[in-house]
Amino acid sequence: MELLTGQREDKNADDRSDPAQMCAGFAAVLRRCGVPVSTSQTITFHAAVHELGDFTPAELFWAGRAVFATDAAAYAAYALAFNEYFSENASIADPPPAAKPRLGVLAEESGEAERPPTNLQVGEELLELPREARVIASEVERLRVKSFALMTEEERQESAQIIRHLRLRLDHRLSRRRTTARTGPFLDMRGTLRFLLSTDGEPTRLRRRRRRIRQRPITFLLDVSGSMGAYGQAVLRFAHALARAGEHVEVFTVGVNLRRVSEALRSASADRALELVGQIVSDWDGGTRLGSSFSALLEGKHGHNALRGAVMVICSDGLDHDKPEVLATAMKRLHRLCHRLIWLNPLKSDPRYQPLARGMAAALPYIDDFRAGHNIASLESLASVLAGTKTNTMKGPASERHS
Repeated sequence: MELLTGQREDKNADDRSDPAQMCAGFAAVLRRCGVPVSTSQTITFHAAVHELGDFTPAELFWAGRAVFATDAAAYAAYALAFNEYFSENASIADPPPAAKPRLGVLAEESGEAERPPTNLQVGEELLELPREARVIASEVERLRVKSFALMTEEERQESAQIIRHLRLRLDHRLSRRRTTARTGPFLDMRGTLRFLLSTDGEPTRLRRRRRRIRQRPITFLLDVSGSMGAYGQAVLRFAHALARAGEHVEVFTVGVNLRRVSEALRSASADRALELVGQIVSDWDGGTRLGSSFSALLEGKHGHNALRGAVMVICSDGLDHDKPEVLATAMKRLHRLCHRLIWLNPLKSDPRYQPLARGMAAALPYIDDFRAGHNIASLESLASVLAGTKTNTMKGPASERHS
């Protein structure tokens, strides 16, 4: 038997070794014990488990109670359900007090039933995962792979929570600028001379410099035309998460006109950020002029600063009202300026899709990475690319891979 640490080697514990299955199974036991649990709470708990990483039993207990036991009257029932699902024995005699939880939830001293057991073990005699729990887990996974265009309003709200909890770690690069450092490959002559003046010319040690490490800039362009209406809200929430995760993130909307919405998306609340974007963007669900908008970006005051050395992400179906020559010229310049050009096209999720639309065909030769971007799973994959942990192994322009 092995302590519950988030990783198990027991081959018979496949269900609980999967965090989604574990969260869903625990939610089902909570319902059976009288604690009301919604699907959105289960999703939030799954995100909390992911955030904890290698958790202790106490941390898992308090994280779950913060999510599920929203009323003090449910504390006792929650503790019993926790014992039942995660312990070999449903009753734990005289459990010690809980350690201070990582999520900042304060442990209460009163009520032994509310204290988490510290000897949680998972062995061969596991509780069989109830059918209801399996259904919930499959629903969470189904939501990740379901196209935004096919979601109900309730599913859109639940997917918004998942996107909000995505862990975004952006890629970094070495800057050309240098900074003072204790060790480094470059000699800091000015710093060394200034130091010698303070020691009357007595040489003690040489001052060094190294290149700065900076987050690689990201420029995100979102098509807000009518044909992208089913995907715009979800992708904009992802752009909000990007803007909150990094300092050098610029976001623009592309429709009939180009609009910069970077500052609006820095609001802590995603709903408030989308409200501010709605006040800025006047051509939502209108037409699309990709070529003219990209040219405006290149000629505008934010153009070269936002593009030079950046990873550029364009989310559009490629249905453009401009002439293909205008878009091709702009794409050629964009590709020359940026570090990498990624294009998300929700239509690409269909295996039968061919980039035959005039705009898409004109842009394709200048795209480094052509992706779908139609569901949460595809946005998670994009997040891995932006973190530098996943790269496209297929070299060359995207047009060569779709010929």
